[in-house]
Amino acid sequence: MGLIAKNEVGEKGVIPAGTHVARCYGIIDLGTQYSKKFGRWASKIMVQFELPADLTDDGRPAIISKTYTLSLNDKASLKKDLESWLGRSVTANEERDGFALGSMLGAACLLSVLHSENAEKAYAYIAGVMSVPEGMVVPDAVNPVVLYDINNGEDAVYAKLPDWVKNLIQQSREFKGHQEPAEAQASE
Repeated sequence: MGLIAKNEVGEKGVIPAGTHVARCYGIIDLGTQYSKKFGRWASKIMVQFELPADLTDDGRPAIISKTYTLSLNDKASLKKDLESWLGRSVTANEERDGFALGSMLGAACLLSVLHSENAEKAYAYIAGVMSVPEGMVVPDAVNPVVLYDINNGEDAVYAKLPDWVKNLIQQSREFKGHQEPAEAQASE
């Protein structure tokens, strides 16, 4: 049988594609971030999950995160994933005016994980978040819960965040204290 080339993700540490049991352990406020793609500023958050059935070499659950625009607009990914995760619509006026994201900390879910590649490497990403079927047992959380609000600045929670997350936060309008670039102001 000849040499066969396949498009497979084989890097050590990449979470396998498929459906995974998970628990939310972190909600990180990334602040107002500028998107070159869309040419505007938007409030962003990162939701972090641990996968108790996918252990790393040191025996801890693998972790994966997804970044969202902080919006419950009907087209927003955050609204779609929350509704799928909760198993119900987010329609009540009190929720649409201010859903308490911290209430999702510790909540179990199923994650649909897919693979993609960029110029540097292959990576796993969250394609969907779903509710756990009734009766399914999800292991207890291992990681301590993390809830960071950018308005708290460089507090004790910020100090414990990984450097790559701190770097994202440092790009925010709130952290930098910068005004919008001239090209962004002109388009508003």
